[in-house]
Amino acid sequence: MTKLFGRLLVLAILAGSGAGAWKAWRAYEARRSPRIVVLDPVVAGVERDCAIGLGILLRDQMEVSSASTVIVPSRPLPPDLPPGDLLLRFSGHREGDSLSLRVEWIAAGKRATGAAWSAFETPMATPAEAFRRLGRGLPVARLHDGAENLMPSDPARFWDLARQASIQEDVAANADLEASRKLAESAPDSAAAWVNLGEHIYRNLWTEPAGGDLPQARAVNAFDRALALVPGYPRAALLKGMLLTDMGDQRSALRVLADGRGLRPRIPDLYGGLAYAGRTSGLMDGALRALAARDRLTRPYRISQEWFAENTYLYSGRWEDFRNSLPGNRDPFFLFYAGYLDLVQGDKVGALPLFQEGAVERRTSLPFSDLCTVYALALQGRQDEALGNLRAFEEERGRLRVPDGELTFKVAEAYAFLDHPEEALTAAGRAFAQGFGCLAWYEASPLFAPARHSPRWEGLRQHIRERQTLLEEAYPPDSFG
Repeated sequence: MTKLFGRLLVLAILAGSGAGAWKAWRAYEARRSPRIVVLDPVVAGVERDCAIGLGILLRDQMEVSSASTVIVPSRPLPPDLPPGDLLLRFSGHREGDSLSLRVEWIAAGKRATGAAWSAFETPMATPAEAFRRLGRGLPVARLHDGAENLMPSDPARFWDLARQASIQEDVAANADLEASRKLAESAPDSAAAWVNLGEHIYRNLWTEPAGGDLPQARAVNAFDRALALVPGYPRAALLKGMLLTDMGDQRSALRVLADGRGLRPRIPDLYGGLAYAGRTSGLMDGALRALAARDRLTRPYRISQEWFAENTYLYSGRWEDFRNSLPGNRDPFFLFYAGYLDLVQGDKVGALPLFQEGAVERRTSLPFSDLCTVYALALQGRQDEALGNLRAFEEERGRLRVPDGELTFKVAEAYAFLDHPEEALTAAGRAFAQGFGCLAWYEASPLFAPARHSPRWEGLRQHIRERQTLLEEAYPPDSFG
């Protein structure tokens, strides 16, 4: 019956029955292809400054060219894995600019019995050829949607891309920005090179004050170049959607992410992006629906969070779900939110060491490190220093080219916590103007409570409600997944 169904779908497509049959074929391919669980995102056997980037590029390749859901789980793994999931581990070997890749796999059910892993290894070849051969060797159903346009064909440029994609820290990414531009322009047919450039510009826009020649449009254009080469490229769609959200253009963000999901409905990160754009618009039912769709794709695994603290849970009052969504790494971004949640729940003693740790880490997530400093000073009774730092931080944020209204509301909450409610309300108005319109959290945030006594609060509240109502009509919950 399965083979017959597949043949009928092929005949329907060839007969010109259009997009409906094509979507049905993709759904069929996805159903017969197991989930891919990548046990380690870093490729073993390759120098460290390229190994992380190789892992990212391999994930890109699988998300674009296979019909499977690709999961990179946090450790430890759950004790009882679904037996049909395919566990993968990668290794590689480099000789000059040539590359050999090895993948080992085993079904989760067989792993529990001690069965041997299967393996496939490519011969030493150009990196682009090694990736192509590896894609053909994976035991999953394959799609043909532009994977040949992912990687630079020139070996030296490929290794430049692997090194640049390995950069995890904002400071280092800013220092490498010119190299990212040169790489993309010298490899214009590589979608991954354009995504890499877009990401590095995005980091720069978000962390460096204005004064350079990097308008927001350059980052958007880089992501568009990638999406033109590989329609629905998940990483490009996610990052473009995030950038548009941070720019306050949630309508465009939701369109980009919905288009990506339409082409790649089994990619978990796209649902996280929809939740981000949704929650900052106040579309909490839709955001929660997107997260539920993501969780159906990934359970029982806890997915590794690189870009998000899942504030959808925070704003909807599911505080323990929010705490459980935070990864265990010590990035200031996640340290801030761990301390912030303690503070929201009234635990100042628990919050202080988290803020102190986040304040001293200055290699990445710099805005959140600055906010950690503000709260650490305040909790130590150094109110004047905390207020001075907060005002300086707000002034610097005002010169950045990605406003990020959600972060600006965190500034408003900090002013309210420091007992400056009028400055808090002014900052909250700016957050709304920058696109943050989650009325539920404006109304419920314990830290913002002092500002809600201001005579100006009702006017701001009405403006938020009016815009949120318009977005709710345009994007009902069932449009999120």
